[in-house]
Amino acid sequence: MTLLDSGLRAAAAAAGPRVPPSSLRLRLPPRATTMSEFLLALLTLSGLLPVAKVLTMGADRDQQSCDPGEFLCHDHVTCVSQSWLCDGDPDCPDDSDESLDTCPEEVETKCPWNHIACLGANKCIHLSQLCNGVLDCLDGYDEGVHCRELLPNCQQLNCQHKCAMVRNSTMCYCEDGFEIKEDGRSCKDQDECAIYGTCSQSCVNTYGSYACSCVEGYIMQPDNRSCKAKNEPTDKPPLLLIANSETIEIFYLNGSKMATLSSVNGNEIHTLDFIYNEDMICWIESRESSNRLKCIQITKTGRLTDEWTISILQSFHNVQQMAIDWLTRNLYFVDHVSDRIFVCDYNGSVCVTLIDLELHNPKAIAVDPIAGKLFFTDYGNVAKVERCDMDGMNRTRIIDSKTEQPAALALDLVNKWVYWVDLYLDYVEVVDYQGKNRHTIIQGRQVKHLYGITVFEDYLYATDADNFNIVRINRFNGSDIHSLIKMENARAIRIYQKRIQPTVRSHACEVDPYGMPGGCSHICLLSSSYKTRTCRCRTGFNLGSDGRSCKRPKNELFLFYGKGRPGIVRGMDLNTKIADEYMIPIENLVNPRALDFHAETSYIYFADTTSFLIGRQKIDGTERETILKDDLDNVEGIAVDWIGNNLYWTNDGHRKTINVARLEKASQSRKTLLEGEMSHPRGIVVDPVSGWMYWTDWEEDEIDDSVGRIEKAWMDGFNRQIFVTSKMLWPNGLTLDFHTHTLYWCDAYYDHIEKVFLNGTHRKIVYSGKELNHPFGLSHHGNYVFWTDYMNGSIFQLDLITNEVTLLRRERPPLFGLQIYDPRKQQGIKNHVKLHLSFTYNSTSQRLHKDFILAVLLKFCDKRCLVTPKSIKS
Repeated sequence: MTLLDSGLRAAAAAAGPRVPPSSLRLRLPPRATTMSEFLLALLTLSGLLPVAKVLTMGADRDQQSCDPGEFLCHDHVTCVSQSWLCDGDPDCPDDSDESLDTCPEEVETKCPWNHIACLGANKCIHLSQLCNGVLDCLDGYDEGVHCRELLPNCQQLNCQHKCAMVRNSTMCYCEDGFEIKEDGRSCKDQDECAIYGTCSQSCVNTYGSYACSCVEGYIMQPDNRSCKAKNEPTDKPPLLLIANSETIEIFYLNGSKMATLSSVNGNEIHTLDFIYNEDMICWIESRESSNRLKCIQITKTGRLTDEWTISILQSFHNVQQMAIDWLTRNLYFVDHVSDRIFVCDYNGSVCVTLIDLELHNPKAIAVDPIAGKLFFTDYGNVAKVERCDMDGMNRTRIIDSKTEQPAALALDLVNKWVYWVDLYLDYVEVVDYQGKNRHTIIQGRQVKHLYGITVFEDYLYATDADNFNIVRINRFNGSDIHSLIKMENARAIRIYQKRIQPTVRSHACEVDPYGMPGGCSHICLLSSSYKTRTCRCRTGFNLGSDGRSCKRPKNELFLFYGKGRPGIVRGMDLNTKIADEYMIPIENLVNPRALDFHAETSYIYFADTTSFLIGRQKIDGTERETILKDDLDNVEGIAVDWIGNNLYWTNDGHRKTINVARLEKASQSRKTLLEGEMSHPRGIVVDPVSGWMYWTDWEEDEIDDSVGRIEKAWMDGFNRQIFVTSKMLWPNGLTLDFHTHTLYWCDAYYDHIEKVFLNGTHRKIVYSGKELNHPFGLSHHGNYVFWTDYMNGSIFQLDLITNEVTLLRRERPPLFGLQIYDPRKQQGIKNHVKLHLSFTYNSTSQRLHKDFILAVLLKFCDKRCLVTPKSIKS
């Protein structure tokens, strides 16, 4: 905030009764004021100088004073009107007029059962103290004339136990340990154990009473309800681990510092977690280009030694939250940009996606490997707290109402409670693992903008991003909140203690005699409990029928598609029930509208229209590169010629062109094949076996539907001709069925899918059902056609025989192009190509395999070789 902001507010205030014009000003030192200081103050008030400069110049001077009716900000320079204090709107440059020190929050008094709060005082009295002739409330709320006036009403109630007379009403109540029945007068045993916070841990209800107890490793306290963790071993007390931007600070629970781990090169630390039994702390730190996962050993004395880096194969740039399964050592991550949750093994060599659907802004994550549960928050389209098994299955919402921005998470593993922070509604709430028994712990300015929380014994510990505080909150009464430590930029927080990570004798992912966790070839994930497991395979492998082994498929076959917000290219199995992953996502894009592949090199090609580039990446996530960057105005379609090793694309820029370049050294071999006489060239496909290319041309004029068309030409650009026109406006995706010599396309204006034989006959509408809202990408495979819907973010499958439509996937729109990755589509040359050679080969060359002859010919092409129906052109 600068004084320009303050000046604008002061100007606005001058027009109304809020503040006199002098309510915000800088106090000059009491010594003689020089002209330069006067000018400095004047310039600052006018907004021409930022307040930071003033604070710097005045930082070392004596504390200033303000006029009566004014408040001195904690910068000791700025004065604001006292009428601006605690109004919810920061006015001081350091926000000190709204801090907890200045504005102690009024905590709502929560009274025990059979108690009532006195008016205007934080005091509770028992119902038996009402109208007993003794003033128990300072304002006399519990006594008065109403005691005599309401006595007949009490007598009419005929209460089984006693009647309480409040100012304007009467009610029956029971002795402690009992509650009123539905008839309003009789008493029944009260289940105190059903009331949140009755016991710190275990609770057993008895007739008229209850008994609290503690689980193994905890000791019951004198209040007979609280449990305190045993300090085992005695030389390792519980510690607070706090990620503080560039450092990890270690404190005792009383707030005294134990140790500091300083990060180097100004890297920013986002999150941390640990494995207690291995004396290991891990954290994520960000650099300009990528994030890194680091770990370090912590000694019994709190000394940090032997730092190392874990290399994660998958994209790690947008990961800011993680949780470690301390039983299997698996690492769970949240990617808040690509909207997915994934898990990696301990050394980062195998990573698999768990959740990437209906996830629009994931934030926090927490795991309970004993129960086999993973929890996460998301506040995209629907704000929610969700739960799933640790293998990603059985996903369910436990909170999806009365929450806006659920962020930080903490788990009580003993009681199976989930605590979370809502950044918008300023509260901390709790719910059980099943989504029941929801309670508000605390709400208001005291818990505004909490970044991270953790739970231990009776308390929540949290980092406060607004007030640079580490606070401790009694999670059972919400009124006991205490500031432990002052720390700027504090983020993630964890309690480091043995009982935080309970262990078991054995679990389902134990290493077998062959060194494989749970008998899994690649990665073992706990599922619905620590006794069950799921094996998953790294990208490019399929899980065998035994549920453990991983094998490369004989024929790689999967669907991949592009989407925006965020820009990413993803793959998926055509069988939506199979979790195998075939490609590493291509991330950090904007609008990947056009896609294709080259099976021989395992490359996925993409056109990012908004970024004005064409790039590629192998399906295993390696060799990401931009191959074309200049003079790409609006590329809506790309097609790979797998015979000539060329890339074709449409360019809907000023010139309206069809272009080609070699797959290798594309920028040095690009050529414009066709230019002009097009409105909006969009999708393109090539048939290198026959030597033809086809492309669509949009027409925005909705009146004339004869202008939208599909054209074709030889792949060298010659013999251009209109292939299909009439009753066509917005032809989008194009796909070829090489077996039946059929061309399919979708029209985003008429919302239907059509086909025609490559000889131009038998044009026919294939499907025009309600699922077609704005079809964009289209691809053919076998007896099926697949398409993306731009508007509703869906991927559909159409059975061409039964005309049955299946929804395969739905996520946040927009969705763009899609393709079926099937290497068999790009093997046509072996069976179909008939070379028309420009020379006569002798009897020896006639015996050569035709694709070998083609390879020889391609080798002699200087820049590019273009296959046509008549010959091969260079």
